[in-house]
Amino acid sequence: MIERNTKFNIFILSVLAVFFMSNRGGSPGGRSGSTTDNGATCSTNGGCHTSSSAPSRQEMLSTDVPESGYGPGSSYDITVSVSDEGTSVWGFEMMAEDKNGSPVGAFSNNTQVNTLNSGLRATHKFASSSASNSQTWVANWTAPSKGTGAVTFYVSTMAANGNGNNKGEKIYIDTISIAENKSANIADLENLNINLYPNPSIKTLTIDGYTNVHSNIKVINSAGKAVITTPFKNSLDVSALESGIYYLKIIENDHVFIKKFTKL
Repeated sequence: MIERNTKFNIFILSVLAVFFMSNRGGSPGGRSGSTTDNGATCSTNGGCHTSSSAPSRQEMLSTDVPESGYGPGSSYDITVSVSDEGTSVWGFEMMAEDKNGSPVGAFSNNTQVNTLNSGLRATHKFASSSASNSQTWVANWTAPSKGTGAVTFYVSTMAANGNGNNKGEKIYIDTISIAENKSANIADLENLNINLYPNPSIKTLTIDGYTNVHSNIKVINSAGKAVITTPFKNSLDVSALESGIYYLKIIENDHVFIKKFTKL
């Protein structure tokens, strides 16, 4: 009997360990603090962590959406930056909602971010959840269709105390709203025959099929970080970039064209 109880206890501890460690690889969902989640975070409304205080507000959200608003179908970087003295283990969950409280748009996976619910939610990955005193994640979000209207982003972050259990964590929340630019039309750029060559590239990347010198270029790495930002030019020096997959954005007012390339 003792042996059976011991095996049973080991089994339970193993299950609990897997459960808690799995949250280091991302939120289980439903904990963004949004309207959809009824304001729930990982420490409220039955969450699996406990906090010594109610969630605190901290300005954490920023975007590269222009002041005129997002263009339907365009992609943007949504940045979450949180700080808490002495914290080294972090987590977050984020989602976007329309004026009716319905999830809209789609987040994409990268080396910092996992997605949930077919891209309606973004959360942390284990590899990006540790830093000292602060943490930043960059998620790529594709805007919804025309006519959606204003969109509000909700984020809930957890600053874990690293004591080996799920008690005494700090929770921070934030929201940011962006308007829709109803005159923007992503199709104008999508329908252009823009090519990048050579692709893969070693030193120089040439942009063919586009000539508007009044637009801008942004190169994003697989972690969602901008590594090159420059006024438009047909020839781009990429020799300093590390080998890997990158995304080139041509930004023309509220229009955005995205093309993937490989740096050798």
